[in-house]
Amino acid sequence: ETEGRISLSPVVPEPARVEWAAIRAAASPDLARAPRQRRLFELLGEQGGACPVSALLSEGGATRSTLRELVRRGAVRLQRRPKPAPILVATGEGEIVDLEPFLRSARPAVRRGGAFVWRVPTAEQPVAVMALARATAEGGEQALVLVPEIETAESLARRLRRALPEGLSVAAYHSGLGRDRATVYEAARQGRVDVLVGTRTAALLPLARLGSISVVDEPNEAHRAEPGYEGLPIHARDLALERGRVEGVGVFCLSPTPTLGLFASEVRRRTGVLTLPARHPARWPSVRLVDMRGSGAALSSSVLDACARTVAEGGRVGVVANRLGYATAVTCNGCGTVRSCPDCGLPLVLHERAGLLVCNRCGHREKVADGCGVCGSDRTSPVGLAVERVREEISSRLDAPVGLMTASERELADAPVVVGTAHSILEQEWDSVVLPDVDSSLLGTGIAAVERAFRLVYRAAEAARRLLLVQTHQPEHYALREAVRGDYQAFAAAELPRLRSLGYPPFAHLASVTLEGPQEAVHGAVESRLRPALGSGVEMSGPVPLARGAGTPRWRVLLRSGDRPAVARAATLAARLPAGSPGLRVRVDVDPEEV
Repeated sequence: ETEGRISLSPVVPEPARVEWAAIRAAASPDLARAPRQRRLFELLGEQGGACPVSALLSEGGATRSTLRELVRRGAVRLQRRPKPAPILVATGEGEIVDLEPFLRSARPAVRRGGAFVWRVPTAEQPVAVMALARATAEGGEQALVLVPEIETAESLARRLRRALPEGLSVAAYHSGLGRDRATVYEAARQGRVDVLVGTRTAALLPLARLGSISVVDEPNEAHRAEPGYEGLPIHARDLALERGRVEGVGVFCLSPTPTLGLFASEVRRRTGVLTLPARHPARWPSVRLVDMRGSGAALSSSVLDACARTVAEGGRVGVVANRLGYATAVTCNGCGTVRSCPDCGLPLVLHERAGLLVCNRCGHREKVADGCGVCGSDRTSPVGLAVERVREEISSRLDAPVGLMTASERELADAPVVVGTAHSILEQEWDSVVLPDVDSSLLGTGIAAVERAFRLVYRAAEAARRLLLVQTHQPEHYALREAVRGDYQAFAAAELPRLRSLGYPPFAHLASVTLEGPQEAVHGAVESRLRPALGSGVEMSGPVPLARGAGTPRWRVLLRSGDRPAVARAATLAARLPAGSPGLRVRVDVDPEEV
């Protein structure tokens, strides 16, 4: 681009233009009898002789009439200029943080380069980012920090400004900036930003002197575009790792519970990913697993008593519940066994209207009325408690108002007991945390369901000051056992062999192909064009109908191989199916975690 060989298309939009005040050349007005004008003129000089009018008047505490007098005297001229980029400059006088323990790991890793997994408690991840940014800036290079959400980008940028050495520049980059995003883009490309904090699209920003990339809360699925949203369905972690390899810079994946695909020893040997010394939480709460086998109650007396006791002692309780959609796993009321596919090992999904349990991977079907294969009981329960039901149950038993916190609703958020979704509740600390329905995560249909359940319990323990209560029908499950102990390595040692035996990532590669259209068109395109074109090393299953409402029918085809390029080539063939089948829509996800 610098040499004129290529140009951006579409071009970066022009930044918004705003009114500036600038001192006229050789201007030296006599303002001895106009103290307000003199103060404004001196302030403009301190700003380098030019400044946006709004910022000048705000900082000087002056009115526009004072500025107009300076213009009338010929001392200042007004002009339209591009709006400056929203860049923060560190003052070196704010937050005092002891970075030395983190710098001991960060400095040599930044100098060396390569990919690193750094197990850091959630509360300490901002401090780890500060250390990585400082180590990068010491080498005269730029640090790119990828975060899952806009609010996190803004708050972390402000915190970095307070904590980093004086003179370093920090900017946030995300869709909420509007046209300011173009000015930040240009500033980063020209090297005028030392530390850039952004959401997933920032992974592709050009930086003049990139030195390191940090991925905060690495497993968070907000790092990846969801179905129905604009953007590539590629995790920012994968983009960061590939960019780091191409540009020869260090990539740091931060999380107390990193993705197993990154942590698996054989994957790390193959990809060259290294680990930095892990840091452990400074405290860990008392933990109780409440066995719900044989109980039809939504909430146990243990949970309700703990809530009442915490409130009586002046503490606060956070209760995590989940909103469920059309499908859920089913467990036996007698022994707690989950109904699973005999071939795939994944929990069967309940299609309530048809009275069937279906495997979303291979299409295996069973009747809900069939007895339990372990104890013979025909009493089953769908896994899952909705937020409102949990709230009503606790409120009626405690005879007190209970708050609500979700992404879209906040009601009585300061109440002693608050029920909400995991993201909303676990972003702050509580005296006690309750997980009344961890089974809905543990027995989910996704390949990574067990991993997500472990991560949920671990994060809940981090958020609990004194007590964590976990209700479950699976109290002996290794994911729960290791999560309540905070032992990530033991969990990985138990879960990775299971994934290997089933042929799931990270030991094989998958492509999930979702087809939307009439059954005849879907089956015709798959059987006549996709299946015959697959190579011998790619296994295909499906198409399997997905549960749906009144919309267009949807189907899933799963492609699997030990060779990722082979899966990618097969997925490319699938993406081209609509070209010969009008009315057919296709979405392809490579190595999806939710299948």
